Amino acid sequence: MVLAAYSFARHRCLLDVGGGDGSFLIAAGRQAPALQLMLFDLPGVAEIAREKFAAEKLAARASISEGSFLTDPLPTGADAISLIRVVHDHEHDAVLALFARAREALPRDGVLVIGEPMSDASGVDSVSAYFNLYLLAMGSGRPRSFAALQKLLKQSGFGQVRQRSTRIPMIASVIVARS
Repeated sequence: MVLAAYSFARHRCLLDVGGGDGSFLIAAGRQAPALQLMLFDLPGVAEIAREKFAAEKLAARASISEGSFLTDPLPTGADAISLIRVVHDHEHDAVLALFARAREALPRDGVLVIGEPMSDASGVDSVSAYFNLYLLAMGSGRPRSFAALQKLLKQSGFGQVRQRSTRIPMIASVIVARS
């Protein structure tokens, strides 16, 4: 869904923060064969991604950095950063700090792409109802509206914050912001 709303083919290098097993980067790499791939996640998760990149024959164009996006600076060198289903799992201060780290890691005119379930401005839509239950079970986080995320992005130094439509917004909406 995210890749249908935004193509990374125009970019040189994509850093997926909290990229898990690398599934999103693999899909982005298939869409954009010249794209260099970077993943940043916790050490145990990063090892799974290494194996998956090797199995998909992407190891030569993929690099993995280990750390926590809650406490560590993000790797530099990418002209695009993605946060796919990461933001809703964290509280306000952590999201604001993550956006600031992403802004610091990007070059001038770099792009941050967020793929996220979002609530409407009232917070009482079906997305909010579903994800509020999910996040209650997880113990943290909440879906946010585009306006709330736009405000946090602007506080972190991003501009040109735009929402892109997706086929099934309940699963993911897309925000693109420029550094």
